Amino acid sequence: MTVQTTSAPIEKPPVTEVGAIGWLRANLFNSPGNSVLTILCFALIAYIVQAIVPWAFLNAVWTGTPKDCHAEGAGACWAVIGEKNRFTLFGRYSYEEQWRPALAILLFLGLVGASCIRRLWGKALIWAWIGQVFVWAILMWGGVLGLTFVNHEQWGGLPLTLMMSVVAIVVAYPIGIVLALGRRSDMPAAKSICVAYIELIRGVPLISVLFMRR
Repeated sequence: MTVQTTSAPIEKPPVTEVGAIGWLRANLFNSPGNSVLTILCFALIAYIVQAIVPWAFLNAVWTGTPKDCHAEGAGACWAVIGEKNRFTLFGRYSYEEQWRPALAILLFLGLVGASCIRRLWGKALIWAWIGQVFVWAILMWGGVLGLTFVNHEQWGGLPLTLMMSVVAIVVAYPIGIVLALGRRSDMPAAKSICVAYIELIRGVPLISVLFMRR
């Protein structure tokens, strides 16, 4: 005697339990309270979007003069980007010499990209970063190789931001490690100093520090 067996057909889960609909039902509409909050949030987002889109795009001034931006019914003044883009990127750096900070930015971004490739990690990359410092100084300051000298007081914009960010990271990272180790130290004096420094710096609002520098 032979017994024939047939497998039962595999039924797909309901559409409301899988995919985007399932996720929405499980996370945003899983209770009456959450459903109400979700609807209110969507309504608020829709209200904000319908208010921003006309101002930012439909009624925006893309080209023109400051008078055009102050015209009745005018929206966002995107024309200022084309008018002030050089000042935004390079600050008060000499107009004729702005190719130098632009080149410095490209070299910096290229080195950052190379640093993201693991197989390039090694001594060569470290020396490249060290060399970048000297190349950056030569390009920004000048005064050598036939380049016009530009005082650091004229620096600004993106090059200065990138330079300060790199310096801050390089200096702050080892200091942070030392403070973290000191906070866990068994030496009371070292631990107290590290804890006091960490709590003082972390507890002071950044805006207060900026006003103190002024």
